[in-house]
Amino acid sequence: MRWLALAAVAAVAVAAVVVATIVIQRGCRRAPVQVPVEVRAFSFDKVPVESPDLAVGPAVVRADSYRGYTDWACRLECREPDGCHAEVRLVLDYSGGGTAGRLMVTATLDASQGETMRIGRTQRPPAASVDTVDRLELQVVRPLGADAPTPFVVF
Repeated sequence: MRWLALAAVAAVAVAAVVVATIVIQRGCRRAPVQVPVEVRAFSFDKVPVESPDLAVGPAVVRADSYRGYTDWACRLECREPDGCHAEVRLVLDYSGGGTAGRLMVTATLDASQGETMRIGRTQRPPAASVDTVDRLELQVVRPLGADAPTPFVVF
């Protein structure tokens, strides 16, 4: 009789362990909690561009500021009759939240007249706030021929 009681207690203990294991595994299979990503977007249209060496139209400047970085994009139209073919440096001065900031971007342009060009980069640490784009200057670092090969840049 004693053995029968011990066997019953052991069976109940094994069943409890099995049930606890199943409950724990189901809890681990739940989808992770998605933390919403806070994005602050800044947008400026028809920003005048100081460009003494290359004819370009006013720029559209966009910035999306995330937790660890700001993603900048500047779009402008090529107005050169022979196209825009050059290595350039874009200098963007901005202000926001009582502070001023500067972003410098280098890029290779290869566009025909009337085409839209995009120059952009990631800025770390992120811009806390962007209220205005104070100045936008496009400097030609090196002109390229229209038939020059465009370098392949890996980011």
